[in-house]
Amino acid sequence: MKFFSPTSRLKELLLLEHIEKNPDTTQKKIAEIIGGATSMVNVYIDSLEEKNYMKRDYKSAKVVYYNITPDGVKRKNYLAITYLQELLELYRLAERNVENFLSNLESKGYKNILLYGAGEVAETILGIIKGRTDKPLRVLALVDDDKGRQGRQLLGYNIIPREEISKYKHDGIVITSYTFEDNITDKLNEIGYPEDKIKRFFTK
Repeated sequence: MKFFSPTSRLKELLLLEHIEKNPDTTQKKIAEIIGGATSMVNVYIDSLEEKNYMKRDYKSAKVVYYNITPDGVKRKNYLAITYLQELLELYRLAERNVENFLSNLESKGYKNILLYGAGEVAETILGIIKGRTDKPLRVLALVDDDKGRQGRQLLGYNIIPREEISKYKHDGIVITSYTFEDNITDKLNEIGYPEDKIKRFFTK
């Protein structure tokens, strides 16, 4: 995860989900799944076993199976739905920020735009735009300097090189790259792209 640090409840969810699918797992693998130290795995397992969420089945001195119980399945499902609820709340917050940005573009008369940067940010914005069926703003294509992306599609939108920008009749370009925002602006300036048609998603 890039954004969240695993809390004890998330570790509990990840552990229960993992052993449900992989009862013959190892403590090393469990530590990787929950993002914890191998030395702490027994502590987590002991806690879950005390709550009757799982049971250890010793096949031999060295081989242990971790079996989730019916109470464990119930607990896993509860943790999963509450985790999903929190994620949805965060998504709605991000969605409002994107919607405000898009509405601001529309208020300035923008109808057809290009997105510069075919990464995660562009994918999120495209997903939100696709759900705005009653709004005038349209994305015509995505621009990206990565030759490995050029010629491909993202959510049905063509990814084009900078040299093909002029082929699209558009009102402006939205820079959707956080890391290369300044660099992309410089590249657009180099080809004489109008400064007033460059819009940054991350910078006002």
